[in-house]
Amino acid sequence: MLMNDPTRPYYKHYEISYDRNVMEGKNWTYINLPSDKIKEIALASIKANEAIYASCDVGKQLNNKEGLCATDNYQYGQLLGVPFKMNKKERIITGESGSTHGMALIAVDVDKNEKPIMWQFENSWGTESGHNGYLTFTDDWFTEYMFRIVPHKKFIHQDILHILNSEPIILPPWDPMFQEDK
Repeated sequence: MLMNDPTRPYYKHYEISYDRNVMEGKNWTYINLPSDKIKEIALASIKANEAIYASCDVGKQLNNKEGLCATDNYQYGQLLGVPFKMNKKERIITGESGSTHGMALIAVDVDKNEKPIMWQFENSWGTESGHNGYLTFTDDWFTEYMFRIVPHKKFIHQDILHILNSEPIILPPWDPMFQEDK
């Protein structure tokens, strides 16, 4: 699993105590990477026609009727007269944002320089949600609200995979990045 958690140092191996699928299973582990590295790996996977598991804070700036997630969908600050200036790290620390919903990351639209513009999820909420069950999101939204992906290791550079050989930094089970879905 690859994570973008700006509250911790990047290029490190982490393990979450007692966070596993079954009692006898292994704890979840991940490599923490900057968002641009996560995007690079996700892009490579999608270009090879391989969808990947991804987890994000799907409720933020979601226009469910249109199936669009964009950082400027709603102007809460203008409406309420209060600036909303927290960055991703601050939102995580205060519990305002976190990895709350997993979906299949299936598509990306890139510009002529191969820079991502829009991405797309296939969601599990059914065809009445989003655009026929799909959510499209901007690259800026990816930076702010995407937290983890689980790509095939063939898309991850050996320098990054090598981090898994290091002793993981153990995190407590109440870590804000691994709370139950809200």
